[in-house]
Amino acid sequence: MASGEESSPVEIYVYDLSQGMMAAMSQSLLGKRLDGLWHTSVVVYGVEYYFGGGIQRAHPGTTTAGRPVKVLRYGETEVPKWLLHEQLNGMKAEFTAETYHLLENNCNTFANELANFLTGKGLPDHILDLP
Repeated sequence: MASGEESSPVEIYVYDLSQGMMAAMSQSLLGKRLDGLWHTSVVVYGVEYYFGGGIQRAHPGTTTAGRPVKVLRYGETEVPKWLLHEQLNGMKAEFTAETYHLLENNCNTFANELANFLTGKGLPDHILDLP
C-alpha cells in the first residue's frame, strides 16, 4: 500500500432489540417467524457508527443496544478516514430524528448505505426485509 493510504476492517454489528422475544413470539403474533428485531451498525477504523436520533458514533460494543448477537465481517475498506467523514457528513441530512421511519429509514437503512459505500456489499436480506 502506498504511503498515506489507509485501510480498515469493516464489520457489521447485529443486535436483537427484542432480546429473543421476536423469535419466541412472532409466529403467534404476526403469523410469520422472525428470528429477531434487528438493529445494525458499522464498525470501521475502530469506531461504531449507527443511526439513532441522528448519526451516532461509539466505542465498538458500548452502545445502548447492548452486546451484538452477531458480528458480520465485511472484509477491508480502502476508503480513507477523511473520505469516510465526508460521506458521513453528507448523510447527516438523510439520517436525522425527523427523517427516521420505522420501516423505510432506520438503523438498518443507514448501515446498509454505509456498508455499500465502504465495501460495495449491502446488508443481508433477512435484516433489510423485516416487516
